[in-house]
Amino acid sequence: MKPFLYLFVPVILVCTGNALAQDVTIANHPQIPADSVAHASDTAVVDTSQIHASDTIASPQKEPPFKSRVKYKATDSITFDLVTKEAFLYKETQVNYEDIEITAYETRFDMDTKVVHVYEGKDSIGNPTGVPHYKEGGTIFDAVEFSYNFGTSKGVIQQVKMQQGEGYMHAEKSKRYPDGHVDMAGGKYTTCDANHPHFYLALSKAKMMPGDKVVFGLSHMVLEDVPLPLFIPFGFFPYTNKKSVSGIIPPTIGMEISRGMNATNGGYYFAFNDHVDATLTGDIYSTGTWGLGLTSRYMTRYKYNGNVNMRYYVNVSGEKGLDQTRSKEYSIRWTHTQDAKAHPNRNFSASVNYSTTSFDKQFNYTSPQNLYTNTKNSSISYRQGWPNSPFRLTANMNHTQNSNDQIISIIFPTASFSMDMIYPFRKKEQIGKRKWYEDVGITYNAELKNTLQGKEGDLFSEKNLKKMQNGFQHSIPLSVNFKVLKFFNITPSLNYRGMLYTSYIDKHYDKDSVSVSGQRGVVVTDTIHKVTYAHSFAPTLSIGATPKFYLTSTSNNPNARIQAVRTVISPEARVSYVPNMDGISPNYYKTYADSTDREYTYSMYEGSVYGTPSVQGQSGNLSVGINGSVEMKVRSTDSTGTTNKIKIIDRYDISSNYNIFADSMRWQPINMSASTTILGTNFKLGATVDPYDINLKGTRYNKYNLRLTRVYFDTGLSFPMNKNNKKDENKNKLNDGYDYFDVPWNVSLTYHVEYNKPAFEGKVTQTLSMSGSVTLTKKWNVGISSGYDFEAKQIAYTNFNITRDLHCWTMSLSFSPFGQYKFFTFLINVKSAMLRDLKYEKRKDARDYTQW
Repeated sequence: MKPFLYLFVPVILVCTGNALAQDVTIANHPQIPADSVAHASDTAVVDTSQIHASDTIASPQKEPPFKSRVKYKATDSITFDLVTKEAFLYKETQVNYEDIEITAYETRFDMDTKVVHVYEGKDSIGNPTGVPHYKEGGTIFDAVEFSYNFGTSKGVIQQVKMQQGEGYMHAEKSKRYPDGHVDMAGGKYTTCDANHPHFYLALSKAKMMPGDKVVFGLSHMVLEDVPLPLFIPFGFFPYTNKKSVSGIIPPTIGMEISRGMNATNGGYYFAFNDHVDATLTGDIYSTGTWGLGLTSRYMTRYKYNGNVNMRYYVNVSGEKGLDQTRSKEYSIRWTHTQDAKAHPNRNFSASVNYSTTSFDKQFNYTSPQNLYTNTKNSSISYRQGWPNSPFRLTANMNHTQNSNDQIISIIFPTASFSMDMIYPFRKKEQIGKRKWYEDVGITYNAELKNTLQGKEGDLFSEKNLKKMQNGFQHSIPLSVNFKVLKFFNITPSLNYRGMLYTSYIDKHYDKDSVSVSGQRGVVVTDTIHKVTYAHSFAPTLSIGATPKFYLTSTSNNPNARIQAVRTVISPEARVSYVPNMDGISPNYYKTYADSTDREYTYSMYEGSVYGTPSVQGQSGNLSVGINGSVEMKVRSTDSTGTTNKIKIIDRYDISSNYNIFADSMRWQPINMSASTTILGTNFKLGATVDPYDINLKGTRYNKYNLRLTRVYFDTGLSFPMNKNNKKDENKNKLNDGYDYFDVPWNVSLTYHVEYNKPAFEGKVTQTLSMSGSVTLTKKWNVGISSGYDFEAKQIAYTNFNITRDLHCWTMSLSFSPFGQYKFFTFLINVKSAMLRDLKYEKRKDARDYTQW
């Protein structure tokens, strides 16, 4: 049979439009009996223009019974009964009429009444198959059986299951009306998608309005087929095609020992449009603590997306009239990402993480990462480029915060304009070998910067704002590079630097002033607020060499396990020199004398954002180092005789610097490190050696004496499950089908030990941390993060997380049994956002624990 056939019975069906006469016309064919079967390969079509009045019981002038064509198909057989005017379709049947589609195992179509009856079937072991499915526009449902009248658009449905948004409606018997509304008896409403839901509201009676709402009368909760004494006299579930709808968020009521009764996380959700939303929530406690929170998400496809999270708390603790204290805590987080497709030459991004020092310890202690992060950083940046142009414009705002000393540094803004290197002496079309001067390149860089630094409490105070540093700098370096003997790079350059400042300093010695310690005579530093421009130009010569050598030791025995050992040695050396430009470049250094007429030199721009443009006298620096790796070639033990490379030392480094023109102590400390990986475990060893001795006060002075000032050791061990290393899946099975070895898990261990001895006394610090998770079954997951505090000799902050997937519900338990931040949270809740408040929650805050 063709995929779709028009359903014609000559006694009652009239096809809309003009139909072409076919080879077989059921009404006039003498060999077709009254009860016949049309097989899947047959075609039965009638041209109603060939039917005469004597051949039919219907008048040819009668209006067509169907407004549109009815299409049908079945994979087994199709039977027509011309006496009862019925058609029977068997197995994987489908009937289409206008925008209605009905599929089922078995279909019976009454041509006279225009009623279609559909039924489910049973497979060889008695399981349902071919479940009747109805689809009309946005209305979709499944049922055991139902009848539908194409003429009146009414229907009767047995054991229906219909989805409305995130919810599902079940009913023993339903009646559909022409407007699409459905009356239901024996109804169930749930967000569980199982055919036999794990929980539901048992509805005495209900009316469903597709695309609008479900209205119901007296109902009660049923969990795992157990009726609960939770009754609702009446209610409704709204439904909308929108992704989100504005509405009230009910608060969570609780009790806390230190802050009393509370209502938390209550507020309002604003669904402005498809691109932006916002949630405003508040917390209030009986002791006086209160807080507000605002979260917002925004997105424009192919342009940008981001989210904002702001929280503000007034935290009240202690007893009123005795030891009550009040503190303000706040946090601001903002991320913004621009889509790569939005603009090829322009980009704006933001990552802001700013909070008061104690905010995380007060409100985010359930997260180890937030609790023990001492440094926070923020960055907002804008970048602009121009096609076929070497010019670039960038603007940044940065923030750094240290919770240990409460020092905050803000750079706002930093704007820079730069030009990529161009070669002004190169020809557009190169002919012959390039001349040396054609490699002369020139760039341009300009930058504007403002910096503010201070304590958290007085960062934006008037006194601290006066200490804000700002300035402008630009430079024009002109350079050329030569390569000599393959290893040596010689780079002569000429650099012009110019700086614009709004202030400079002036120092003088005041013999009549008294210092804080009571000493008479102090150095007074005055800040002169005046715009000045300072500049310099200086030639620089830089020579560097980075050769690479390979030392290989090969075994003479072809059957030896270790075939060869190779050591890679890459020494590095670079020297840079700037000549004395006194008398050529302006001098920005001044002197003052103390009471003994001893002179001291200082720079007018000491401590400024870009420093002093010129260096007093000549300068030179030599940086030296050596790095490389060690690996060996190992012969395989099998019969193939193949060889594999194994790293013994992944990388080693030794480096230091030498100040050529310093008065004394020209060498900088020597830094050494080496790392390797053995059986998936990372090892790193490092040390710092000071080449100079210290005096009785612990101060370095110009006497050579190699001192080990720091040595450290790091190791990281990770054991993830290798899913590709499974053996026979039929082995080691438990009775319930679980595999002993098919348990996804991972464990990570990190250990750090460090010894520091900057002067006479040494100190050892150690840290050990561990994290891991195990998926016991497909629905059980257990996670842990912990460590050991060697200084306190106790287990460090430990956090356990246990989750259980209950299909349409989720159970989670999170707790910390040790240390200052003990807490636990137990939660069972429905997954669906529609019934988010259908939950059981039990928690204890860290403030509730005076003892475990």
